[in-house]
Amino acid sequence: MRMRTIALAAVPAALLGVMASAPSASAWSPGNCPPGSFCVWPDWWYGDTGMPPSLVTDDEWSGSARGHIFYNNTSRDVTMTYLVVQDAGQGPTYTACVSGKQGSYFTVPMTVTDVAWREDDGSPCW
Repeated sequence: MRMRTIALAAVPAALLGVMASAPSASAWSPGNCPPGSFCVWPDWWYGDTGMPPSLVTDDEWSGSARGHIFYNNTSRDVTMTYLVVQDAGQGPTYTACVSGKQGSYFTVPMTVTDVAWREDDGSPCW
């Protein structure tokens, strides 16, 4: 019985490890993000969805949009600025470069605060 308990306790830890490492961006679909737009969704999903995004923009944007998943359905690289939701706007901000036609997810809820077209300085956008 003790081995079964240990084995069952290992399952959540294994799932957490999988969630902490973002999958390759090619695994993500644009969902209902219109072509030429950058989108953020407030809740977790994988694959096609009818869930409305919390942010859809085809231009540079600033504001506040809750996010778990994001997708850049443009041909340009985007710099996205965000902060951890539990920091209630008081914590540090982070930036990520999101290549065109790629997306991923946050392992905890975030608030996206800025989306800007990335200036090409020759460095790769991961």
